[in-house]
Amino acid sequence: MRRNQKGFTLMELMVVIVIVAILAAVAVPLYINYVKDAQRTEAKGAIGALITAEQTFYQQNENGGPNEYAGQAELDANKLNVDLTDVSHNWTITIPQASPDGFTVVATGVGTAAGLTVTCVYTRQAPAVWTET
Repeated sequence: MRRNQKGFTLMELMVVIVIVAILAAVAVPLYINYVKDAQRTEAKGAIGALITAEQTFYQQNENGGPNEYAGQAELDANKLNVDLTDVSHNWTITIPQASPDGFTVVATGVGTAAGLTVTCVYTRQAPAVWTET
């Protein structure tokens, strides 16, 4: 008597599991890097908005006051007129240094972006210098 069996053998199932594991081992690190790149891009956009706000502050106060950038005090007091609430869940943005020649903006990751840092050193004489860690 011949029995007609249907289904997969154990060997076929093991081959499929190995293939899926190899694909996952390659895809997961790539996905994590894409997420970190997207988070850094988010920080760069916020820093860019802050640079524009600082330039506007400098221009508005050029004739009637000291020729310098706002700095952290005006960022905390919101005198720069820049809205950073969209990025506040992933980034803490500070201006640790401001002088008449330029300023530094540091975005430090919090939450899902913890461990990441994006820094921009802006000067009037040279292009901005970006560093990412």
